[in-house]
Amino acid sequence: NHLMVLGLLVFEATVHRHQLYFRLRNDLKPPPFSIIFQFITRQHLDHGVLPCVKYFINFGFYKFGLEISLIIAVNVIGQRMDFYALLHSGALLAVLSRRRRKAIGEAWPKYCCFTAGLMVFQYLLCIGIPPALCYPWRTAVQPLNSNVIKWFYLPDFAMRPNPSFIFDHLLLLCSSLQWQVFMEENRAAVRLLAGDNVEISRNLDPCSFNQFIPVDNFLHCSYLDMVKVFVYSYFFWLVLCLIFITGTTRINIFCLGYLVACFYFMLFGSSVLMQPVRYILRLWDWLIAYTCFVIAMKNLL
Repeated sequence: NHLMVLGLLVFEATVHRHQLYFRLRNDLKPPPFSIIFQFITRQHLDHGVLPCVKYFINFGFYKFGLEISLIIAVNVIGQRMDFYALLHSGALLAVLSRRRRKAIGEAWPKYCCFTAGLMVFQYLLCIGIPPALCYPWRTAVQPLNSNVIKWFYLPDFAMRPNPSFIFDHLLLLCSSLQWQVFMEENRAAVRLLAGDNVEISRNLDPCSFNQFIPVDNFLHCSYLDMVKVFVYSYFFWLVLCLIFITGTTRINIFCLGYLVACFYFMLFGSSVLMQPVRYILRLWDWLIAYTCFVIAMKNLL
């Protein structure tokens, strides 16, 4: 594993030095954002499938880094299932309670510091203390059960904590990159190159969206238009299918909420998407909040 990490570092340094030498030799300025395809910008996104793929290779994390970080946070919770996963659940609820992207960006540095501090603290727990010193949870008159010690991730000479931090490391990596994205998206040069991440106004009417969209309507003119038709026309029903599957795979009280949400959305169908933006986002905010609550409660129970 150490040789693999060393090889990746050498490869990264080699590519960085080669790019630096190439730009100096050809008198080129470095791009304001770390990208692979230099001449692909937001204006090329709708020109075809290949430019679209190149754009998302360049700026995929810039556009969806927050969602990727939240998915990895949920993965950390599901993999750990201990006291620190409960802390991650609380941090996830605190971040998502901000709702708006700008408010989340203001609180994101605290979330990164929380993730880094928690990872360092868990590493110290894995190191433990010298065995000659007493472990109060083992040497007490009524010692703690081994499962309780494991759940609190306490150092233990009888059963050491599992030192695997691969998912915690991925969460720290993605959250740190997203912190950089929150800073970069406030720069005018980056916004011109990658587009802005400004949220749509909650007071708009969906019937008047076409006057705010700079892209022409798509009517099966290319394969990219077909992908757009699938995403914008059928992704709503795909999400409802996932909610229904989540509510029916297990029989417990938490699944009842998913079934109620699924049947509520199906009752109104796609007409929900024609409601005012504030109403639509309020429904999805409640669904996301309930999902985070279920994740936290299942971990606790």
